[in-house]
Amino acid sequence: MIRRAARRLPRPARDALRRARSSYRSARYRVGARLRPLRLTTSDVEAVLREAGVGEGDAVFVQAAMSPFGTFEDGPETVIEALENVVGEEGLIAMPSFPLSAASIEYLAADPVFDVRTTPSRMGAISEAFRRLPGTLRSVHPTHPVAVRGPGADQIVAGHESAPTPLGDGTPFPQLIERDAHQIFFGTGTGVITMYHSFECTREPPFPLDVFADRVFEVRCVDAEGEELTVRTLVHNPALHPGRIDTNPRLQRVFRRRLLDGAAARALRLGRGELLALRLQPMLAEFERLLADGITIYDAPLPAVAPTEPPQARVAI
Repeated sequence: MIRRAARRLPRPARDALRRARSSYRSARYRVGARLRPLRLTTSDVEAVLREAGVGEGDAVFVQAAMSPFGTFEDGPETVIEALENVVGEEGLIAMPSFPLSAASIEYLAADPVFDVRTTPSRMGAISEAFRRLPGTLRSVHPTHPVAVRGPGADQIVAGHESAPTPLGDGTPFPQLIERDAHQIFFGTGTGVITMYHSFECTREPPFPLDVFADRVFEVRCVDAEGEELTVRTLVHNPALHPGRIDTNPRLQRVFRRRLLDGAAARALRLGRGELLALRLQPMLAEFERLLADGITIYDAPLPAVAPTEPPQARVAI
């Protein structure tokens, strides 16, 4: 009942509640860590990654949070080093490095300048440390840049600034799906299921919901050479935000159960937290089965008549 009431609040009030809840959980974690210290090493992280099926030469797409697990001996670098040790020199590591501190449409309404070299990732301490690591490449996009290390990273990040959607064709996300990379939910749960948005953009026939707002943003960006360019992008429709999976524990439970049952996901313990791992192609196949059952990441009914064009075609770019 409380969650239903919260979803009816204006977006700024919901954001404030989420920030307060996040601050409370962070404070609770710090107190618990002091009272019951749990120290995790690179070897601990390596062991659970290998148990999850990740190995030499693999590609991984990692969405990560630190606080659920305990204390990592060298902070975010412990996790990054473990990932590099497990996939080896021929493996590829990708992480979202989104600069968003609010919904995309609100973030872009403030007229930011995205600098691929210096704009921080707001996707957690591990993502930001990974972005800053020498040799990491980052795609140029004002809302959904991806940071990548490993052979072929330059191909993964190339051209994102010219893509018609943030997560569809011409972006890093379908390339990672084509490689059947491992999706690693490292302490995040399924509330941050970013690859679903790539499914929305690339599905054939078109995804049944209008996921994009009826507006094209022109955003100033700076590339790795310091050259300024204008990137035109769509943003997700804020009308679909209330009840979306990132704020909806019921949908998070549904997706977690379905990914475990239908997509061979593995849930493993690390310290006090959980790592959920699976391959991207089976994950997208399960998204399709969920859609056939009328289930999406949105708390919204599917329309009676499906669209005949992909979502990006409904807004002229």
